[in-house]
Amino acid sequence: MYKKIICSFIGLLCFISVSSANNLYILDSPTTGILNYGSYDVSFRFFSGGSVQTRLDFGVFKFMYVGIAWELDNFVGNEEMTIAVPALSVKIRLYEGNMIWPSVAFGYDGQGYFFDEDLEDDYVQRGRGIYLVTGREVFFEGLNVNLGINVNNFKDTTVHAFANAIIPAPFAKDTVFLMTEYDNMGYFPDARINFGLRLTLTEAVDVDFMMRDCWGKDSADDKLPNERVFKVSYSGKF
Repeated sequence: MYKKIICSFIGLLCFISVSSANNLYILDSPTTGILNYGSYDVSFRFFSGGSVQTRLDFGVFKFMYVGIAWELDNFVGNEEMTIAVPALSVKIRLYEGNMIWPSVAFGYDGQGYFFDEDLEDDYVQRGRGIYLVTGREVFFEGLNVNLGINVNNFKDTTVHAFANAIIPAPFAKDTVFLMTEYDNMGYFPDARINFGLRLTLTEAVDVDFMMRDCWGKDSADDKLPNERVFKVSYSGKF
């Protein structure tokens, strides 16, 4: 029953017409990017264990969008599928930015990674939680950098930090973008350096290839875990 509902939901999302892509996230961390009123963004993120995370965001005001995300572990394969509780998100752009000052956004994202119903917080890697992010184009045309802080554990209120950047590739400035990110600064056991490649296939469709935790080490054999992630994003307007 669950599989039929999930397949129908994903199929419906795939048939929504699309018209323009948005940079709401770079790799795992948010930007100050916002959806225009009446716009939407749908993404499918495929990661370890045949799992998929579906995210659907709507622009409800000119300065704000809301969304819902849903992680399905073991979605691909023949093992029993685990369905996480849907998580909500919201982002508000507080300041548009100008030639001198960067843009600023405030938001909440409850979607984590690697759902485990035996854990108190449900996810092995917690969601972003409450965050504040600022960003702008720096140094030269096309290099966009975002810096932010977040709190995702309200019991000890530890403040984490993140930084991400995206730049068009010199050989294909309109279609290929290079991405990098340093996530969870301030909590070094879970700090991650991530890299990625974004292909803009059309004005509506982006495809991301990511390598997460590129310099992390496995305690057993000291090897790089290098989780590989594939993500497809569609954007459009009602």
